[in-house]
This record gives sequence, C-alpha cells and structure tokens, in this order.
Amino acid sequence: MSAQSEQAGIARYTLFDRLVHWLVGLSFIYLMLSGLALGYPRMAWLYDILGGGQTVRWLHPVAGVVFTLGILLMLVAWTGQMLWRKVDSQWARALPTYVREGHIDLDIGKYNAGQKGYYWFSIVTGLLLFLSGIPLWLPQLVGPGWGQLFRLVHHVLFLLTVGGFIVHVYMSSVMFPGTFSSMTTGRVSRRWAAYHHPSWFRDQEAGRT
Repeated sequence: MSAQSEQAGIARYTLFDRLVHWLVGLSFIYLMLSGLALGYPRMAWLYDILGGGQTVRWLHPVAGVVFTLGILLMLVAWTGQMLWRKVDSQWARALPTYVREGHIDLDIGKYNAGQKGYYWFSIVTGLLLFLSGIPLWLPQLVGPGWGQLFRLVHHVLFLLTVGGFIVHVYMSSVMFPGTFSSMTTGRVSRRWAAYHHPSWFRDQEAGRT
C-alpha cells in the first residue's frame, strides 16, 4: 500500500449518508438537551441556552418530527446493509474480546454486528419515542391515565437512547480513532478499512481494478 494511496484514503460514506446521519444526530442532541430541561427541574438552566421555556416546549415536538423523518430515511437507505449475517453471530459471540482489545480477527463487511445492533436499536427506539410522544404533544387524543403511561414510556425510552448515544459517540471518537472523521469527510484510511472491515475493503479494492 503506497503512501499516496494511504493518504487519499477510501470512500466510505456518500454525501447523502452524511447528511442523514447529521440530521438525525443534531436533532437528537437538541431533543436530548430539551428533554433534560423538560423532565428534570435541576436541568431547567438549559432553557436559557435553548431559547427559553416556551420555545423549548414548542420546538421539542417539532425537532421530534425532524428526528423521526431522519430515522425513516435511515430505514429506507441502510436496511439492506444492516441485515444479520453468519459472521455477525460470530462477532457477537466474541464481543468480550472486542470490548477488551478493540478488534476481532473476523472477515467483517462494511458494518460489524455492533454497528448493526445500534442501527436497529436507533430505529426501534426512535420510532417508539415518536409514537409515545404524540399523546404528550396532543394530550386531547388520550385520557389523563393514558397520558401518564405514555409519559413514563417516553421517559424510559429517552434514557435508553441517551445511554446508547453516549456509547456511540465514545466508540466512534475515543475508542476507534478515524471513525468519527468518516462522517465529516466521508473517507477513511485504507489501513483503517483493511483492519476493521477487511471484507468490505477487498470489495472496494476490487471495484477499483
């Protein structure tokens, strides 16, 4: 692998992929911060950062719609790449090794089982957040008792997605350097691709010849 070829890197994400990713990511960050302000009195200081209480109460559900549209775009665009394969089961069984060493010697395609798992986690929880949020946005649709139930469900889903988001950011920025930048430039180094996703790397190399 020449130095020039390594420096040029390899295309991993299209502009569309990146736009969808940041649409979902940035709208979720707003939902996370505004959700903390709405759900926890001690976090009410976030209102001042986010434009005030009335703005947050209006914009939170609007951002939820934007987030859900992004989730639906992900569902349409990426589902074919996120189907479970035999190698994913092998990866899942070797998860303790992956957590400990940051690598498993398997012939991984474009996405490993952990990435696929987070994708489906995001899809399911994202859609459930939207559905459980509708009665909170439009309380006249349900009775008071049902409203409290939907509020509890929405809050539990919120905590789950925040936890998943923190793990996702940590792994893509700290645990695996070079991953985060792929969602800004769309490219990764050839060394990174060959090490983490060898099967996908070979496919890309074959397409160049």
